[in-house]
Amino acid sequence: MDYYRFNSVLSYGGVYNFICGARGLGKTYGAKRMAIKAFIRDGSQFIYVRRYVTELKSAKNTLFADIAHEFEGYAFRCHGDELHVKRPPRDGEESSWELMGYVVALSKAQQKKSVAYPRVKTIIYDEFIIDKGPIQYLPNEAKIFNDFYSTVDRYKDKTRVLFLANAVSVMNPYFIDYKIRPTSDDEFIIKNNGFIVAHFPKAENFTRQVFETRFGQFIENSEYAEYSVGNVFSDNTDALIKKKTPEATYYCTIETSEGIFSLWIDMSGPYYFAQEKRPKREIFWTMLPERMDENKILVNRTDKTLQYLRSAYGRGMMYFDTPQTRNAFAGVMKR
Repeated sequence: MDYYRFNSVLSYGGVYNFICGARGLGKTYGAKRMAIKAFIRDGSQFIYVRRYVTELKSAKNTLFADIAHEFEGYAFRCHGDELHVKRPPRDGEESSWELMGYVVALSKAQQKKSVAYPRVKTIIYDEFIIDKGPIQYLPNEAKIFNDFYSTVDRYKDKTRVLFLANAVSVMNPYFIDYKIRPTSDDEFIIKNNGFIVAHFPKAENFTRQVFETRFGQFIENSEYAEYSVGNVFSDNTDALIKKKTPEATYYCTIETSEGIFSLWIDMSGPYYFAQEKRPKREIFWTMLPERMDENKILVNRTDKTLQYLRSAYGRGMMYFDTPQTRNAFAGVMKR
């Protein structure tokens, strides 16, 4: 199988580079290969990031297992939280271990605030989108990552980030915070004056190679094939996506753990609409006690208004401006 090349996405000169592709596309392999080559060439170090210590512990034990063969004569190791490399012997003398990079669990990144990383030029955040399972995103994760990036870069514009993930869910902290909304037609999305570059590789060659294997032929034309090979976000559908009607009137703005949304009601149904765009003058509700202040009304999940919303949602009479808004409200609608 081939592996992902970063030439196209990096040609845009972005700092936060999001690469979301098919499962097995070789995103992690390609990122490690590029980072190792950079260190060998000019001494540029890199950091490999996972969300939790448990994920990192499993990953670092085999971090170089699939890539070492590309660097004949070199030896690699993970030593604690450091990544080391030993170059081929010269003139019969064995080389010493060199510090090539680090491994960091984002959940512990706050402990790294006083650490200096002057030679780090690449951060690889692997599996930044969570697949199904018990693992949860960190509270305020996008902010936590920004804090960590600031610690590494120190406002020197020397560090780029490779966010790597399978195309699993558009409902993740980064797509929500940075309003990254891929459609089936998008291959690149550029945001924030080029600071953010998101790539959703089509990878026809990879898909063809997969379907030439026996397993590929087994899953071809199935829903699983779309999920694992076709680079299709399973929660990026048009269900319940609809613009609010001209007759809809503003009701309130509600703050949730997944974002802030305005609520509108068209009494002809009644139909309810939730959207990210907010009016200039607001009646502000919050479901987050820790964010309560004198300008907000605190509501809980037993509030009658939320009961009305759940009823409308359950009858398919509540609509949303984007899949992200709809997916965020799915959690609010749970009893």
